[in-house]
Amino acid sequence: MRHLGPTVGRARRALMRLMLALPAWSWAADFGFRPPRDPEDAAAADLMRDLAQRILPVYQDADTDVFLANLAALQIVSGAYRAASDSSRALRTRRQGKPFDELVQRAILDGIYARARALEANERLGFAEAYGRAFRELVSPLDNAQAQAIMARLEIPAAVYAEPLRRTFDLWRAKGSLPQADALALVRTWHSYESRRSFGALLPELFAAENRNRYVTEAGLRIPVRGGVIHARLVRPGRANDALGALPALLRFTLDPAEDDAQRSAAKGYVGVTAYVRGRTPDGKGAVWPFVRDGEDAAAVIDWIARQAWSDGRVCMIGDGYSGYAAWAAARRRPEALKAIATIAPMAPGIDFPMAGQIFRNAMVRWAQEHADGEPLRAGADADPDTIWQALDARWYRGNRPYWDVDRVLLGRRSRLIRTWLAHPSHDRYWQKFLPSAEQFARIDIPVLSFAGYYGADAGALYFHDEHRRNRPQADTTLLLGPYDAASIRRGTAATLRGYTLDPVARVDLPELRLQWLDHILKGANKPSLLTDRINYQVMGADQWRHVPALEAPQRTRLRFYLDTRERNDPHRLLPSPSEGGGNARLSVDLADRRDVRIPWPDALRLTQLPARNSISFVSDPLPQDTEIFGSLHGVFDITPSRQDVDFSISLYEQTESGEYQLLFDPYDFRASYAGHRVRRRLLRAGERQLLAFTAERATACRLAAGSRIVLLVGLNRRPDRQINYGSGKDVNSETIADARWPVRVRWHARSYVEIQTGKP
Repeated sequence: MRHLGPTVGRARRALMRLMLALPAWSWAADFGFRPPRDPEDAAAADLMRDLAQRILPVYQDADTDVFLANLAALQIVSGAYRAASDSSRALRTRRQGKPFDELVQRAILDGIYARARALEANERLGFAEAYGRAFRELVSPLDNAQAQAIMARLEIPAAVYAEPLRRTFDLWRAKGSLPQADALALVRTWHSYESRRSFGALLPELFAAENRNRYVTEAGLRIPVRGGVIHARLVRPGRANDALGALPALLRFTLDPAEDDAQRSAAKGYVGVTAYVRGRTPDGKGAVWPFVRDGEDAAAVIDWIARQAWSDGRVCMIGDGYSGYAAWAAARRRPEALKAIATIAPMAPGIDFPMAGQIFRNAMVRWAQEHADGEPLRAGADADPDTIWQALDARWYRGNRPYWDVDRVLLGRRSRLIRTWLAHPSHDRYWQKFLPSAEQFARIDIPVLSFAGYYGADAGALYFHDEHRRNRPQADTTLLLGPYDAASIRRGTAATLRGYTLDPVARVDLPELRLQWLDHILKGANKPSLLTDRINYQVMGADQWRHVPALEAPQRTRLRFYLDTRERNDPHRLLPSPSEGGGNARLSVDLADRRDVRIPWPDALRLTQLPARNSISFVSDPLPQDTEIFGSLHGVFDITPSRQDVDFSISLYEQTESGEYQLLFDPYDFRASYAGHRVRRRLLRAGERQLLAFTAERATACRLAAGSRIVLLVGLNRRPDRQINYGSGKDVNSETIADARWPVRVRWHARSYVEIQTGKP
């Protein structure tokens, strides 16, 4: 038997004595529990204390470290703070010299709180003083990266834990009892929630004092650039008088103060610099004109950084969304000091913003209001911004105004920026000038890293990756793809995403992975194992990552399905070969109908029924074996449209044997007149049969279980939150409901098909 420290041994012997003295019923696997109404219920604390006290005597775990971590949480919720402090100290002792993992962090977090409560009780200190003392005792000895990780976890607000608690209370209320594993998880969640309610207000002052001892911060910097000035802030490790020598810098060029992560960069041993787009100040004020001068301004900031005494002459750019675009805008100018760029879901103007598939989104108006104008929409203090914008979308949808007036309807005024964007519905020279040209892509010879998600965080990253590889085949470019959306890919992945439970291997701290890659580039550290090839993707349902040299590979087989065009009720079938006997599948949509204005569009990834509004579905036979798919969906529609143009929406699902639907990638909407050629609009031939080839600017990877079916959902766009194409052939911005006249009809013929790569690499 392995030797246990005296503290651990005493804890276990005490538990054994308690367990021997307990009646047999206390050993039951389930614990009786009548949950409170909600976490704020006055009785909640007593109920959770009672539950923890009943679990504590019978709790066991073969893994001593896990045992100590959970023991400390049970002791805290039970009110045994001194014992909890001893347990967390024992765990920290056992983990010395080991990676700074979840268990170590839990031991420190629990140790701070337990020590504070023990000091409060034993030395009669106020809680604020006791917590500050405990925080300094346990955090000050940590290195910068470790302290940053602990502070990041401490500042997670109590509200984040409130909803999981509420759901758990509701789940077990009717049952009256819960198994030990669930009871233990509930106690931990309650501890996270309840403790943060007590120390949350103390953190800003504690963090500020701690960071003053660790970093030099220079705020209010004004960096001169041609014809203007760039506001910036930098953070570097060490005290003001420390001589650490020159360091590489990580630059984020942004218009959003919420993206300021200079201190996180400094915690990793870099100089962190956050610079703001021309016209923007660090408080988020000041109007900007997006995209226009970001490349030259960011390059000028890079040159400025390289000349500073604290710089070793090497700069890497990081960015998410708009700041990801800025990294590419700088890279095409090839400033000498720029050594790499690492982006998460970078925005590509004219590709995925302000339109996607050449269809304008109302979201561009909100983005312009909040990020370009630098001010939120005026509303009541308690008003939910999402609800306000949804109501504005509904107002727009019910009206009879051309899309040229979308700014007037949503903002109540004209926006010169919005009207400029609307004047360029194709990917014309206006948009092209913001992106690297073919020649510039070919000259980008620095390492590039991009992260993208399957659910709306991919189009820009895929565009930049494909164009870089196409124009520079030997490019050192790495792409990671997984089951993420625009929010989760930037803020951190959770166990679930919009109703879908992620595979455990997909729960990756992507910003941290980016820093590990930068350590490889700048410090010679080992390359992260998740980034071993040019394309690295997570296979949903397989709990595995795969690593391949290219997104599309000729040696892979393709899974092709033809659309069943024989006369039948919906759903039609997906067939391995074209339908025989002619016929056609038909869809008719009245674009003037606004009766669905109050029906919300679902955004869940796991559904019990298809969102079949304005659409037609095609379903395959059950798959005979597990089938792995990866890549983008390609297709050819053999169609007869009734109008000169139409906006399609393409969705792909796995229908499991249980009847549930799993969305495989974010629905792809595209304007038929621009399919395959963004620059020039080519109208359809109304009433004539023709072929329309398309590629969904999405990616996915999934292991489809044997017995599952593949479901293709094809719809015509009629949504309150985007531009509607009535098919008249005029500029879509000028069309109104009056152009609807009669329903749009599309007929699909036997040569229509979709296909996607299949099989392991």
